[in-house]
Amino acid sequence: MYHNPQVSSIYKPVFISRELYADQRKFRSLMEDYREKTILDLFSSQKKELIKIRNPRKRLSETEIESIYADWSGEKDTDLEGCWIYYPWSNRLLHILDKEEFIELRTTRNHYKIAPQEQTELARRKIGIIGLSVGHAVAMTMATERICGSLRLADFDTLELSNLNRIRTGIHNIGINKCIITAREIAEIDPFLEIECYPEGITHQNIMGFMTDHGKLDILVDECDDLEIKIYAREIAKSLSIPVVMETSDRGMLDVERFDLLEERPILHGLLNGIPREKLKNISPGDRVPLVMKIIDAMKSSHRGRASLLEVGQSISTWPQLASAVTLGGGVVTDVCRRILLSQFTDSGRYYVDLEEIVSNKLPASTSAVYSNPNKKFDLAAAIETADKLPEHPHQITPSEADIRQIAEAGTGLQSLGNHYPWKWLFRNGRLHLFHDTFRSYSFANYNNMAAHLALGAAYENVIMECMKLGYRTETRFAPLADNPDLLAVVRFTAKNDTPQMPEQIRASTEPEEFEITTFTDSGQDMLFRPDSSAYQSLKHAVESVSDTGLQFITDRDKMDRLGRIIGECNLIMMLNDNGHYDFFERNTDDAAEQVTTFGRNSFISFGNSPAQLAALAIMRDRKVAHAVKTIGGGNMLVESVQHAVGTAPCIAVVRLPKAADQPFFSGGIAAQRLWLRAEELGLTLQPLLSPLFLFARMESGDGLSDAEKKKLRELQDRFHAVMEPGEQSGDLLILKVSKEEKPLLQTAPHPLDEILFMVNNTI
Repeated sequence: MYHNPQVSSIYKPVFISRELYADQRKFRSLMEDYREKTILDLFSSQKKELIKIRNPRKRLSETEIESIYADWSGEKDTDLEGCWIYYPWSNRLLHILDKEEFIELRTTRNHYKIAPQEQTELARRKIGIIGLSVGHAVAMTMATERICGSLRLADFDTLELSNLNRIRTGIHNIGINKCIITAREIAEIDPFLEIECYPEGITHQNIMGFMTDHGKLDILVDECDDLEIKIYAREIAKSLSIPVVMETSDRGMLDVERFDLLEERPILHGLLNGIPREKLKNISPGDRVPLVMKIIDAMKSSHRGRASLLEVGQSISTWPQLASAVTLGGGVVTDVCRRILLSQFTDSGRYYVDLEEIVSNKLPASTSAVYSNPNKKFDLAAAIETADKLPEHPHQITPSEADIRQIAEAGTGLQSLGNHYPWKWLFRNGRLHLFHDTFRSYSFANYNNMAAHLALGAAYENVIMECMKLGYRTETRFAPLADNPDLLAVVRFTAKNDTPQMPEQIRASTEPEEFEITTFTDSGQDMLFRPDSSAYQSLKHAVESVSDTGLQFITDRDKMDRLGRIIGECNLIMMLNDNGHYDFFERNTDDAAEQVTTFGRNSFISFGNSPAQLAALAIMRDRKVAHAVKTIGGGNMLVESVQHAVGTAPCIAVVRLPKAADQPFFSGGIAAQRLWLRAEELGLTLQPLLSPLFLFARMESGDGLSDAEKKKLRELQDRFHAVMEPGEQSGDLLILKVSKEEKPLLQTAPHPLDEILFMVNNTI
C-alpha cells in the first residue's frame, strides 16, 4: 500500500489493532506496554463535541451534553470505543474517535463553504507535491482543509535552521527530511489522511511511480527548485493529463496549467518555446539565471525579488522567501486546487495575488527625481553669429559640398560615449566649425564636459584624417571664444592636392619610418608590447604625437585583476546612482532590448554581454530594482563580470591626458582616437573603461554623490593609485581594455547628417 514500508514507518502513526483492546484484560495489558509513553485520552471530549455539532438548532449546555453522553455510553466501556493511535516519533498514545466520526467532526467548520457531498468527493482525490519548503505550507493547508484523501510528498532535502524563516515547525526537526517532517505534522492533525513520502526526491527513475502508483494523481503541485525536474515533471504530467499548479512566493504569482483539459497546451504557458530540448537538460550555470528569468517573467517580479535574483550565489545562497508570502501561497494553491477538483475552475494561466498592490498606499510613494537638463538646445543663429565674427583668411580654398558632407560624416560616424553625439558642424565662410552641443551631452557621466570633450576630440581627429584622405591641407584654431565657449575648433582649408592621400601615406607622415604589424595572440603578447617592437612604438607614437600625453600598457595579471575590480565597483556606483542609471538605461533610446545590447556596449560603463550579464542588466533597468540593490549593498555579480573581463584581457592601455593644455580632454580625445585607429590597423579592439575617470573627478566636488558614495570612491581612488605606476598617480588617466574581440554586431546608427551638419550661406 505504501511507497516504501520501511520509510513509511517513520512518519505514519500506528493504529492499534482492536484485537489488542477487545476487552478490559487486553486493554490493561496494552496500557502496560505503553506505560512509559505519554497517553492522551481525547475520546470523551471529542465525542461530546460531536454531540454538540450534531445539534446545531439548540445551544446545549454543558450539563445537557454530559447527560446525552452518559445516555450514549450507558453500559459501554469507553476505553474500548474509537481508535487508539501511537505516534512513534513523539512517544504519544492517543485515544480518539473512529475514522468516520473524526472526519465528520474535524471538517464540520468547512460547511457550507465546502458542502458535505463535496467533502466526500474531495476525500477520493490524490495530490502530489514536489518541494517541501513552500510545499510545506501548501501540504499543511491542504491537509488542514482536507481537500483530498491522499497526499504524495517528495523532497530529498533535510531541514536546516535557515528554513525556519518560512517553514512552521520546531527546531527539534532540524536534520530530518522535509517530507518526513510534513507527513508527521499532517498525521498529528489527521491520522486518517493517506500520506506517501519520497524522501529521495523526484528523479527520472521514480517520477512515473510518483504520478501513478496506487492511482493517478489528480493534481501535481510543483514547488521544487530544480529546473530540470520542474520541466521534466510537466512533460510527464502533460503526457498523463494531470493539471499542474505552481506558486512562487513573489507577488503571489500562481501558475495553473490544465493539461487535463487541453492536451496540446505547451508547458509553462509556452515561455520555453523556441529553446531546443537539449538545452533544457543539464542546464549550464550560465544559462540558469536567464532561464529562471524567462520562466518567472522576471520583469514582472517584485522589485526586491529582482534585486535578490542578482544576489543569488553572491551575498545569498538561494532565492529568498518570506513566511508571509509562503503562507499566502499555501492558501492560494489550496483554494485553486479545491476548485479544480470540484470542477469550479477550469482555466489555465498566470495569476498574481500581489498584496503590495492590493493593500497599498492610496498615493504612490515619491521617488527621487532624475536631474533636469539646464542647458539650452543648440542655437544655430548664435553659432552663425559667432562664425561671422571670426577674421577673414584670404589664403584659403572652399571645398565642394560633397566633400564637406563626406568630411563631416567621418566626424560623426564613430560611437560617442553614451551615444550622446555632442557635436554640431557648421560650414560657413569656407570654414568648418565644430560646436559642442551641451544640451545633448548633459549627463551625470559628463562631469565638467569631460566625456563630451573626449568625444569631440575624437570626432575632430576623424575629420582631419578625412581631410587628408581627400588631399586637403588644413589649419585649425582651437582656443574657445569668450562669447561662445562651445566653439571648440575651426578648420580652414588652405590647399588641395590633385591626388588624395591614402591612409598608409597619412600614417607614414606621422610615425617612425619602420612599422611592422605584428599578429596579436596571447602567446605573442610580449612580442607586441615589448618596448622595442615596432607595433609598440607605433601605438605609443600615435598617442604621444599629441603634446604632453603618454601611454603605458599593464600586462601584470594581478594588477589587471585589481584594476578590473576597481572599474567594476565604479561602474556599479555609476549605475546605482539615480542619474547614472538614467544615463545608462534611458537616454536616447526607448527599446529595452536595444538599451541592454547596444547602449551598454557603447556607454561609459559596460558589464559584458554573456546571457547571465544581459539578464542581470535587464533586471537592473528598473530604477526601483536598482534602488533595492543599492539598499542591500548588492550587485557584486556585475562587479565580478567586469573584474573577469578586465583581468583576463590580453592587456590594459593607460593613456595619460595632457595637463597643461587649454582643453585637456579635447586633446585627450584626439590622442585616444589616434590610438584607436592605430590599434584597428593591428587587428586590436579597444574598449574604454571610463567610470573611474569621471567619478574620481566628480568626487572632489561631491556634486550628485551621497556621503556613502564619496566615501567608497575615496577608497577606490586609493586602490587605483596603488595599481598605477608612480609617474601615473597624478593627472587624468584614460583606461582602455585591449583585446582581439570582434566589434559588436549591433551598433547604434549615427544621427542623420542633416541634423548635425549645417551648411549656411557658404560660397560654394
